[in-house]
Amino acid sequence: MSELPKGWESKQLKELFSFVLGGDWGKDSEYPDADFETVYCIRGTEFRNWKKEKGLTSVERKVKSSSVEKRKLQEGDILIEISGGGPDQPVGRTILIDEQALNVHENTPLVCTNFIRLARPQDSVSSRYLNYYLQSFYLSGEVTKYQGGSNNLRNLKFKEYEKIEVPIAPLEEQKRIADKLDSVLAKVEAAQARLDKIPAILKRFRQSVLAAATSGELTKEWRANKDFGKVVCIGDLTSDIKYGTSKKCDYDNELTPVLRIPNISNGGVDPNDMKYAKFDDKEFEKLSLKTGDILVIRSNGSVDLVGKSALVSEEYEGYLYAGYLIRLRLPHYDYALPAYIDMALKSPQVRKVIELNARSTSGVNNINSKELASLSFPLPDVQEQKEIITKVSELFGQAEKMERKYLSGKASLDVLTQSILSKAFSGKLS
Repeated sequence: MSELPKGWESKQLKELFSFVLGGDWGKDSEYPDADFETVYCIRGTEFRNWKKEKGLTSVERKVKSSSVEKRKLQEGDILIEISGGGPDQPVGRTILIDEQALNVHENTPLVCTNFIRLARPQDSVSSRYLNYYLQSFYLSGEVTKYQGGSNNLRNLKFKEYEKIEVPIAPLEEQKRIADKLDSVLAKVEAAQARLDKIPAILKRFRQSVLAAATSGELTKEWRANKDFGKVVCIGDLTSDIKYGTSKKCDYDNELTPVLRIPNISNGGVDPNDMKYAKFDDKEFEKLSLKTGDILVIRSNGSVDLVGKSALVSEEYEGYLYAGYLIRLRLPHYDYALPAYIDMALKSPQVRKVIELNARSTSGVNNINSKELASLSFPLPDVQEQKEIITKVSELFGQAEKMERKYLSGKASLDVLTQSILSKAFSGKLS
């Protein structure tokens, strides 16, 4: 830690708490025992939207009265996530319990789960100041040095975490710094909230473009108001509809690459997380991909993914594809262009039909080859298909530019937040 301002001191985190205790998940809300009382239990799930919801989605549980007496949350308590997280979300997030959070469920006590540690700061420490510091520590990435566990479930090594050094200003200065951070970061969060609307706007834009493209609206003037084209089914265009391989794949990249559900992403083929398998000549001849093939997800727990398609480019020619995908191969490019058919499959009109038919109460949603073959949409002549492909490409290019600006702006705001916090805890926040 760099040299501290005059009057500040460095203390280990454990020296700043008067009380630390693990949470209690308790029993089901209907548990019949007079020694248990109703509480609302805060989980890691509530951390994500904490500032907006203040634990509104916390779960009703029954916890033993003696446990509630020790664990009932108070204003100023800091909750530290000690278990959970994953590759993209380290464990160690924190939230601050304030008056608003305590009133969300009226007079019902709040506790936290056993995946969270309740830490109550001493009177000589501002809870807001300390929570801001722990958030700064988290955002800096330093917290990853204090976690262990598996790839999908991380645990905070709390005994080591408690030893981190915290710069402590005099109490009144802590309060002033916390007030300043409240004000400054509120403006940053407002900017983030405006930015966060952009992905949904871009999604609606792309859907509107596809809807216009596959209904004839996009090329109405180009077509001089002539008829757009007759309605056709996928089955009218091709009978070459094949399921993929059921062969087990692994990460041996000396073998043939196999596209799977995770590789159908963002409207196209995503080469990340590629797996491989060995195939004989017969399998390869039957299932290897060619430029212009269309891959469709046929089965998934999420109905939003069922029917999602990707056009195979030259880069992926010779790859194979897994059993949860269906391949469409169009034999007559003089009649139906693969890029246009892919757009039709992505259009809101066709998506609505796919999702309606794919929904299942079993938890696995599905579209089979017969249902895929029956999907219908208008098919204009090839020249208009080419014009549509060009126009959609241009409009989607504009959306991609906006998306890049959004990602750049979001990254800048993330850096700004960390910079502000860093200045605050070095005494440089004016």
